[in-house]
Amino acid sequence: MNEKVISPLNRVEGDLDLKVVFEGKKVVKAFPMSRLFRGIEIILKGKFPMDSLVITPRICGICGGSHLLSAAKALEMAYGASVPPNAVRLRNVMTLAEMGQNDVRHTYLMFLIDTVNLKYEKMGFYRDIVLRWAPYLGQSYKQAVAWSKRYTEIYAIFGGQWPHGSAMVPGGVTTDPLSNDIIKAKSILASITAEFLEKVILGGPLDQFLQVKSKRDLDQWAKDYPNGDISKIWNYGLEMKWDKIGSGSQYLMSYGHVTLPEHYDPASHVEKKRFREGLLDLRTREIHQIKEENIVEFVSHSFYSYEQGDKVGLHPYNGETTPLPPESKGKYTFTKAFRYKLGGKYVAPEVGALAMMVVAGDPLMTDLVYRIGTSVLAREIARIVRLARIHEIMREELESYEYDEITYIKPEEKLSGRGYGLVEASRGSLGHWLVIEEGKIKNYQVVTPTQINMGPEDPFGNPSHLSIALQGTEVENPNNPIEVAHIVRSHDACMVCNVHVLDGGKEILSMRL
Repeated sequence: MNEKVISPLNRVEGDLDLKVVFEGKKVVKAFPMSRLFRGIEIILKGKFPMDSLVITPRICGICGGSHLLSAAKALEMAYGASVPPNAVRLRNVMTLAEMGQNDVRHTYLMFLIDTVNLKYEKMGFYRDIVLRWAPYLGQSYKQAVAWSKRYTEIYAIFGGQWPHGSAMVPGGVTTDPLSNDIIKAKSILASITAEFLEKVILGGPLDQFLQVKSKRDLDQWAKDYPNGDISKIWNYGLEMKWDKIGSGSQYLMSYGHVTLPEHYDPASHVEKKRFREGLLDLRTREIHQIKEENIVEFVSHSFYSYEQGDKVGLHPYNGETTPLPPESKGKYTFTKAFRYKLGGKYVAPEVGALAMMVVAGDPLMTDLVYRIGTSVLAREIARIVRLARIHEIMREELESYEYDEITYIKPEEKLSGRGYGLVEASRGSLGHWLVIEEGKIKNYQVVTPTQINMGPEDPFGNPSHLSIALQGTEVENPNNPIEVAHIVRSHDACMVCNVHVLDGGKEILSMRL
């Protein structure tokens, strides 16, 4: 057995450490480690409920809008608020714009730069990879840097600023855009579509790509439009065998996304979405409806203690955030273990773009998953497919905005109550749970997508999704385990709550380029 600590592995918001145990060149165990405690949930205790709209977007500088929407939805449920359709449309546009910038930056700035790794330098397409995707030098890389910020301009038109805006509030949004605001947003979106999405990423027309519905169609697209980056990712990814690595949990989970404006009633828990929610069992192909009461968190291997003991699983409404020193025996991370109760057992699902698209029934991604599995390659294709889909949805939402209708209905702020907000953030399923007593926050719990994917094992010895995805991976060179990096980075890890702290005696391998 050979043990290594690879650090850092993520390239955005915090340092993810990964302890990997090799048997020869095969990964037999993997332990994701988050080492910095930020205490957002403790900070929120005793605050006025509306303060969560300012504090929670600061959890993340990449998907603050998703945290804001989760917080607003939790408050809307607690207050029994009503939300006008126009507000729902603008929320959809803002969160999709934020998702768009992330999917572009993940693909080019976080993941594809690993293709210039020395492992691939003898492959015939290496020169093309360098010219396209090398950091700071590649043509597509530079285009991604320039165009990804245009999505945040759309967000800022309606949200006032990005990141950390607070324009979404219980009852709607604080903006009442004029016609020139909508026109400007549509113009920016049209520019991104024509000059970047179609010319660089897809290599062909968006409306035609939206008709790609199977692996066979994707193969044909790659032949018809060979210069698009998605065609290169598909063809080169197959040659680099990304379709053979990274298959993990056989459960895909999504809370659903893009609320239908006429079908949102927080008071009665009614909400319909374009991208449906669900937990998909890939073995049986059965989709189970999400029941948030089945969500639990364990801390047996996390730097926390529960009053009732480490083997107890707590629902977020009853969640406890009592941190321990990061040297506690048997514990190695500040990330809690997320589990979903399904049929008498606890399952550890995968969340993210791939899960969101497959649970929603996207025909292309569903076909790919059942043909090549939940692999690294499938995850990277999923982000581009999602990007193409949300461009079309953003355009439709902007065109359906009704200028003579309101964007806000003031709710009655109650002294007691509770609520939750479940959304799809860029990296997957995100939830906020809020308990109000005597006009103050009694408890606030946040469960992030990276926590779901990259938590520790539970008290019963069952690993979370990422650890499952890494087990059995064969690396070509244990001193350059780029295969491990591909798997981790295909999940768009955002370990904003951890920093590099290691025990002595371990071999440390830097994965920075």
